[in-house]
Amino acid sequence: MKRLILLFSLSLFLISGYGAKPHISFFCELQRKEFNALFADSALINELVEMQVYLRIGLHDFSPERTTTIQRLNQAGIPLVAWLLLPEEDGYWFNMHNGGKAEKRYADFKKWTEENHLEWAGIGIDIEPDMKDGKLAFSHPWQLAWKVYKRLYDNKSLKAGLALYQKLIDSMKADGYVVESYMIPFLYEERAKKTTSLQKLMGIVDLETDSEIPMLYTSALDNPGIIPLYHRDKMPIALGSTGGGVKVEGVELAAISWDKLERDLLIASKLTDKIHIFCLETSVQKGFLAKIKNLDFDQKAPDIRAETKKQSKTNGVIRFILVILDHPFWFTLAVLAIISSIIFGIYKLFAALIGKFLRKKV
Repeated sequence: MKRLILLFSLSLFLISGYGAKPHISFFCELQRKEFNALFADSALINELVEMQVYLRIGLHDFSPERTTTIQRLNQAGIPLVAWLLLPEEDGYWFNMHNGGKAEKRYADFKKWTEENHLEWAGIGIDIEPDMKDGKLAFSHPWQLAWKVYKRLYDNKSLKAGLALYQKLIDSMKADGYVVESYMIPFLYEERAKKTTSLQKLMGIVDLETDSEIPMLYTSALDNPGIIPLYHRDKMPIALGSTGGGVKVEGVELAAISWDKLERDLLIASKLTDKIHIFCLETSVQKGFLAKIKNLDFDQKAPDIRAETKKQSKTNGVIRFILVILDHPFWFTLAVLAIISSIIFGIYKLFAALIGKFLRKKV
């Protein structure tokens, strides 16, 4: 009954509409050289000003070249959010185990900002698995499997990481910054069941920030039903990916087509007035920027009730798995029991076959 009520409410949202053209923001995750080259085009800056977009800038470095470009964007009046990143060898994204590196990064960011009189509309914290885990998944997957299995028992690192990051967020707020987080959407399932298994498996922490932005990339999850299911009231939605971003062992995020991005934009616009798109550079390259600018947001969103219902069932399975993994000792015993039963069954089968063969010889 609750599921039917949820689906009915979501359908009303999609039919009624949020009531206004949404404010669009783009993520930009370019390295220094490519970043400067992109914004060397004054026509692009003028177009972004005309569209009144925000930019969320992935800060790989605090170089003089990047500083000059940031100052140009400040002068143009484009609101910027500082998306803090680490060197790849330190994990790249913030995670459960690199909080000390994140604190140092923020201290360096503050110094750089003050020395160069930079202006920021906020700070973005991207909590994702350690990039070294991603590389390990390609090179030694069984080694990664053993590594993440052991994490299921590691409550100490989770508590320490959570405390450290909340302290860092408090410092950012005390410095006058609005702090936002970019969320793996399945953390909402973790909250619903009050588990911590997903965080420990992935080496991440579930933080409290001023604004939570779930990364609802249908290019990766391939179901627009995630958009209404994981949207939270008065919170933005992140869509994508149009391509680009960091590569792990030469592999990058799958890219969304314009048709599907248009569909997602219309769905999201009925739920929120703040939509973030990953990412700017490929949206420019593929000609999406002009299409977004001219998109008629008054048109009706597509009917995705079937997709939402399907995703709701998937979410139920995810919650079930998270609950099981939240009890790793009993989970391990169950797995060992199943493996033992299979081995015993194979043994009994071979024993019966051998016995039958020997009886025939006699």
